[in-house]
Parts: sequence; C-alpha cells; structure tokens
Amino acid sequence: MRKKPFTLLSAFLFSAIIMLSSIMQAQSKKELGQSLAATTAAKDSIQKLYHSLSAKYDSVSRVCLGYDIMYKTIKQKVVHHDYKPADIGDIIDTLHMNRDWAFKKNNARIAVLRDSVKRLNHRSDSLRTELGHLSFVVNKYIGQGTIPFDRKDLSGTWELNTRWYKITEDSIQSGISAMAVSPDSNAVTKLIFLDAETVRVIYSKGDSLKCFYQVNSFAKDKPWTMDLTRGSKVNIRLNANPFEGELYVSYRKDKGYFYGFMRKK
Repeated sequence: MRKKPFTLLSAFLFSAIIMLSSIMQAQSKKELGQSLAATTAAKDSIQKLYHSLSAKYDSVSRVCLGYDIMYKTIKQKVVHHDYKPADIGDIIDTLHMNRDWAFKKNNARIAVLRDSVKRLNHRSDSLRTELGHLSFVVNKYIGQGTIPFDRKDLSGTWELNTRWYKITEDSIQSGISAMAVSPDSNAVTKLIFLDAETVRVIYSKGDSLKCFYQVNSFAKDKPWTMDLTRGSKVNIRLNANPFEGELYVSYRKDKGYFYGFMRKK
C-alpha cells in the first residue's frame, strides 16, 4: 500500500516528460522549417547575385577585349614595343612632333623640287627659242622665206619667229646686244590680216587682240615699218627689212627688242 503514492508520482512525472518532449520536438521542427526557408532564400539571393555578376563580367570582358585589340594594334603598327597604357598621351605627343617634322621636311623637299621645275621650265623656254632660231637658219638656206612684193601681199596669216635681246650700256657702246629671255616672254607670234586696216595680233601666251595697222614706206627691197595700235593695249612699231629672201622684223619691248623673221603661213 505504501507504493501507490510513488507510482502516481512516477506516472505523473512520466507524463510530464512526454509532454515536454512533444513540446520540444514541435519547437525543433518549427525552427528547422524556418532555418530551411532562410537557407532557400539565401540560396536564391546568391544565385541572382551570381547571374548579375556574370553579366557584368561578360560586359567588362567585351570592353577589355576592345582595349586589348587597340593595345596590340598600337604596339604592332605604331610604337613597335611594349608600352604602358598610362603613357599613351606622351606617345601621341611624340607622334605629333614626328608628323610635324616630317611635314617640314617634305615642304623643304617640295621647295627644292619647285626650284628644279622652275629651272627646267626656263631651260625648256631657252631650248624652244633655240629650236626656233635653228629652224630659221635651216629655212633660210633651203629658201622657204617669203617676202611681200606689194602691199597687197600683206594678207592672210603671217607667223613671227623672234627672240628677245636685252639692251645694256655695254651693248650701246659696243653695238652687241645680249640675247636673253624676255621678262614676260609674251612675244607676237602671228599677224592675221583681216582687211586693209585691221589685223589680229596673236601672242605666245595665247592672247588675241584685234587692232589697227598702218604700213609706212613699203618697199619690196628696202626697210619699211608697220604700226600696230589699239588704245593703251597695243602700241607696236614693227620694223621690216627684206634681205636675201627673208623678211626680218624687230620691235621694241621693255629694255630690249624682239628680233627674228616673219613668214606667210
């Protein structure tokens, strides 16, 4: 009979332990569920962050690829050695200096070439004039000259082949003129007689002027003159001298005169 209180107490304690165990087990499951939910949410956040960082990495990689290509191109075609990208400003300044120096050098070469071309043109003009005089000599000795026997023969087109001679103080004293190229080299090359009073004057530079003309003291075997006038544009006295089958002509120009021959074309 003394064992009953102990049995009841034992039963009560056992029941209490079971209840506490149930409560503790229920709380553990709840916490476990909450922990699992938190872990799942963290995992999702990490995955989103990973995708975001991957996209940024791809974008940065594409930009870096462009810079890498630019670096290699500059290295291969410009500087020809490894360089620091931070020094690109100094490299560009050096390239500008080299370019300016090259331009100055090329300009100097161009100036030399222009002088050479100028001298060649001058020599070409001299040779062209010499050729004209040689042609004059050849034509003279093979008898192709034309002398007008009457004033009416001054018709149609007449060609002039002349050269400019410079008059100096020495030449006045000695009677010898220096043969040279005229300052403007614009000599009369043709006379196209239009009628008894007008003639078209053609110059070596291509100019063409219609003017009046007057023949003075014409003679088939003696010197005579022809005045070509047109206001202030043309004022030429052409001296003609028939001699040995040629009609030699001359006229003043600047500090000298043109001298040669005139033939009918």
